[in-house]
Amino acid sequence: MLLSVGRLSLLLTASLLFLPPLILSQTYNYGIPIREIAPRRSSASRVVVGRLPSREDGTVPLRLEIRELIRLTEQWDMFILALNLFQALDQDDPLSYYQIAGIHGVPFQPWNDVQPVAGANNSGYCTHSSVLFPMWHRPYLALFEQQMYFLVNKIATLYPPDVRQRYQRAARNFRMPYWDWAARAPEGETYFPEVFWNAQIDQNGPNGTQKIKNPLYSYQFHPLDEKAFPWTPLKYWTETKRAPNTTKDIRAPPSNNRQVSEALSSRLPDIQRRLFILFSSYKDYNAFSSKANAIAQGSSRWDSVESIHDVIHIYGGLRGHLTYVPLSSFDPLFYLHHTMTDRIIAMWQALNPSAWIEPMAAIETSYTTLNGTIQDSSTPLTPFYISDDGSFWTSDLARVPEAFGYSYADTDVSVYSADEVRRNLARNIIDWYGQTSAVGIRNQAQSRQQVDDASAHRPPSRWAMEENSDLSDLHVEQVFKDNHYTEWIANVQVNVEALDGQFAIHFFLGQPPPNSWEWRTAPNGVGDVPIFAMNRSTGSDAKITGTLPLTTALMERIAQGDIPDLSPEMVEPYLRANLSFGVRASDDTQVSPQEVDGLYIVISSADVTVAETEDELPSWSEPVSRLTLW
Repeated sequence: MLLSVGRLSLLLTASLLFLPPLILSQTYNYGIPIREIAPRRSSASRVVVGRLPSREDGTVPLRLEIRELIRLTEQWDMFILALNLFQALDQDDPLSYYQIAGIHGVPFQPWNDVQPVAGANNSGYCTHSSVLFPMWHRPYLALFEQQMYFLVNKIATLYPPDVRQRYQRAARNFRMPYWDWAARAPEGETYFPEVFWNAQIDQNGPNGTQKIKNPLYSYQFHPLDEKAFPWTPLKYWTETKRAPNTTKDIRAPPSNNRQVSEALSSRLPDIQRRLFILFSSYKDYNAFSSKANAIAQGSSRWDSVESIHDVIHIYGGLRGHLTYVPLSSFDPLFYLHHTMTDRIIAMWQALNPSAWIEPMAAIETSYTTLNGTIQDSSTPLTPFYISDDGSFWTSDLARVPEAFGYSYADTDVSVYSADEVRRNLARNIIDWYGQTSAVGIRNQAQSRQQVDDASAHRPPSRWAMEENSDLSDLHVEQVFKDNHYTEWIANVQVNVEALDGQFAIHFFLGQPPPNSWEWRTAPNGVGDVPIFAMNRSTGSDAKITGTLPLTTALMERIAQGDIPDLSPEMVEPYLRANLSFGVRASDDTQVSPQEVDGLYIVISSADVTVAETEDELPSWSEPVSRLTLW
């Protein structure tokens, strides 16, 4: 028998009668048995991922940035309480946090009674390095959100009568938040929000304020199944970790969320520049969606939303659970990271509504798909059922967020028309992600020049970025020629199993520092391309790609007088003489490029034309390969 979203109240979830004392002591005490809030769900029936209810006016509620949700007291309280309860549910329950997290990777077992194909039982269901990557995660997140919605609405009924109606009203509009990892932190706050940092928190709830386990800090296994986890020593750690100070000791070290915040914030300019190029230059869905597309389809564009999303996995985990593909979904950060990734996908779709999936072969094996299988928009997104008849969600069915009953403020067509949404997005993308691009810096200079037009002796317009004085002496005319400039990009290709897990390619203008642990902060460092790869296990020689924009670093060299402009005639010989790279493994040791299977690095350029209006993104020529670095 299949169960639909309309019968959610009959589904969920688990009993806490036999949980270890540690878990019980850190779960909010509602004053009634937990089994009355979340009755154990039978594993004999399948789960249907449905559409959550709309608002009373028929519009769909929005997924909010986590800092916005914090300001909504009732929704924030219930979000934390529901996630705390969700994580405490019996791990044998198919709708527990453990089981839903396990869909993505380990423990490599059937969920929803969807069996593996022959030869694929050592993989999770997730479709990495696949054109299905964006849409597979959409019903996956909707399933997680569906269970959270049920718990939030149950918890709302437990509040005292004088506030119950307020909490119930807030619960009806609850949707999962996202963490905007592409935005600077608000003034006085940390880039990685501090709500993730502490193991315990004082939380208000229906039975007063209590000290409970912070469900955003970690997930505690209860019990830990060492046989299900492939990596030592993580297989011995009883809770998820971020930036542990060791990967050798079976005794679990504390998480270091400050290090996560510093590592990710140092990558923010590269993330923003890559997103700006992705939104303005990528018009083909396959190229946008998958880090396997460029080589598989012969595309000249080597970045993707999947490759950019990998940066958060690598530097958000820093050798903790988020860094390992099959383990990553147990870290609570995974879900807020992927809701942000889904927001980026929805924004790109709003800009390119007619672009859609073209058939492409999978280059990685997942639980129900073998390497080499052709996938298209009608491929079942297993193990997610859409109806009682046993039909699965497909990319065609999951194409818009509203199919699941949510939207984002940036793409909400209930407020603006589709055309207005596109124009607003273009303005916001330039503002959010283009500030350190040539376009954004020129716009800043022109704004300052307009303010100071009265000065007859003003020199030619110059960039004077608040956070980058290296560009303060750069004249616009050195970069822009008749509203055009040249963008420079480092493109990296590697085998999907190039090394034993994740690694990064770091670029420098000049020689790398001798110690690879210094590369992240090297003064002559240009940035890096993190590779979120698999362990060497199948012998696959399939290729994945990622990129690093070089243009801002080159503009700094123009300001210093090293090169006169961004033209290929000037930049190509400069890069040939000065650009170098190094390979850093996950443990910060240096790896010889000869050891990286399939490593290929090529530098390309493209002519970029700046739009005449502020609600249009720049247009790009086809990238041209200029020099091969490796």
